[in-house]
Amino acid sequence: MGGQLAFPGSVRASDSDRERAAALLRRHYAAGRLTVAELESRTARAYGATLRGDLRELLRDMPFDVDRTGIARRIDRFQRGLLRLHAGAFTAFNTVLLSIWAWGGGHEFWPALSIVPGGAFLLWHRSRSKAATRRLSGPPGQAGWRRA
Repeated sequence: MGGQLAFPGSVRASDSDRERAAALLRRHYAAGRLTVAELESRTARAYGATLRGDLRELLRDMPFDVDRTGIARRIDRFQRGLLRLHAGAFTAFNTVLLSIWAWGGGHEFWPALSIVPGGAFLLWHRSRSKAATRRLSGPPGQAGWRRA
């Protein structure tokens, strides 16, 4: 196990690893980065590779493409889930405070000390979630997409 962590390229490649590498090579060919001869040569070497390091070597000089729409979709789903959780916690907590206030006689409206700042924070969270979604949903090259 220590050898795999120290030398991850020495891990044996699976059939799905080989298929994934061949698919990436075909995608790079479709983008015009490889000639037909290079594609055939690299694909043959990909299907003959025994180690993951061999597959990495075939793709080393190709740019790394990221599925930006998938990443944006997952981040958006996570943001919506956090916002729902925040709204639920806000509602539950302030419902308890309102109940305590009402059962206590309903004098001075002290639950406002939680409702007003908590509601403002919830609105801020909503606006920042929507801004993050807008920033991520644009095509590459627009504002918000940054290359590392």
